[in-house]
Amino acid sequence: MQIRLFDGKDREHLLPFVYLRAVADVFMGALTFRDRWKHLAADSVSVETVENLHESLESTPDRCVLAALIPTTSFVEAVQALTPNQKLVCDDLVLAYHGELPSNDPALASYQSISIHKSAFTHIKNSWDIFLCNAHALMHDLPLLSKDGISNAISDTNLTIGGGTIFIGSQANMEGVSLNTTDGPIFIDEGATIMEGSLLRGPLYVGKNSVIKMGTKVYANCSIGPGVKVGGEINNVVFFGNSNKVHDGFLGNAVIGEWCNIGAGTDASNLKNDYGFVRVWDYANGNFAKTDLQFCGLLMGDHSQCAIQTTFNTATVVGIGCNLFGHGFPRQFIPSFSRGGAQGFSENRLDKVIETAKAMKKRRGVDFTSADHKRLNDIFEKTASFRN
Repeated sequence: MQIRLFDGKDREHLLPFVYLRAVADVFMGALTFRDRWKHLAADSVSVETVENLHESLESTPDRCVLAALIPTTSFVEAVQALTPNQKLVCDDLVLAYHGELPSNDPALASYQSISIHKSAFTHIKNSWDIFLCNAHALMHDLPLLSKDGISNAISDTNLTIGGGTIFIGSQANMEGVSLNTTDGPIFIDEGATIMEGSLLRGPLYVGKNSVIKMGTKVYANCSIGPGVKVGGEINNVVFFGNSNKVHDGFLGNAVIGEWCNIGAGTDASNLKNDYGFVRVWDYANGNFAKTDLQFCGLLMGDHSQCAIQTTFNTATVVGIGCNLFGHGFPRQFIPSFSRGGAQGFSENRLDKVIETAKAMKKRRGVDFTSADHKRLNDIFEKTASFRN
């Protein structure tokens, strides 16, 4: 199949994590949505997204699919079974269709509807769903990654607990580590380093060339993207990639975007003192949304940093390009390109954000491109109203 993944009308509910990427490139479990379809069934995958993130189509699609879905086998089969001018729907939501039309074309209304039950897929609707559904994504993705690979042997200096699967990629470095698979598998991707004294619980994915520092406590349902450095204590956290949380401090029920830096001793609450349900900032509605969540920690967008011993309230949402510091708890919604903390905020200048981004990418051997510059500039202008 030639697949095109489209953002859908509700993409703004996934901000700040889709400011600089299409929905198809959101990472959770062990894969992005784009890469997940490549592993499942697609010969090629292209993306339909907003204008400033537009990319050239790899090929003419024959199936178009809502990007923010984790599909079951039955869903993939239903997409494959679509014939021209048919669409797959659930409760009036168009999930997929056979054809080349853009997803907002009125002509789709005339397509024949094929209903599918909501049990056939998991829909990632909101920013907090990225961590909330991460356990499901891990249990879906890890068998996909390991089915055709050959795991390296586990050194006898490591302690294994439980009878679950442990997959060790090539050139992974791991000695003196505890690996508990009682509740799910552990996948250590190629080139990763797990330093001695670390305690890992599955389900867990550790991405390519990532580093888990000495004595780190990694609880279940964590996804550590490529090039990430992690220390301290984490529980049900998704790191997109190339971010740092190297030192002590706690993160739980959290999502950290790409190219972020978490200062030493930073802690983020994930539970209110009264054990009540949390409200989380929803960009689409411009207000805090009621949720059924009791646990929700830090949701931090790309290219944001916080200084040593920063503290965050439960369910704090940080935009992109922020520089946070100072004592006390900053407010629970911090607009993109903000600088400051509990004492107040000013605008974080675009040139300073770009300077920091260039420095971080250089340390990873990655170029800061003209496209990177343009995208940051576009979002700086589009988010100005939040800072006024």
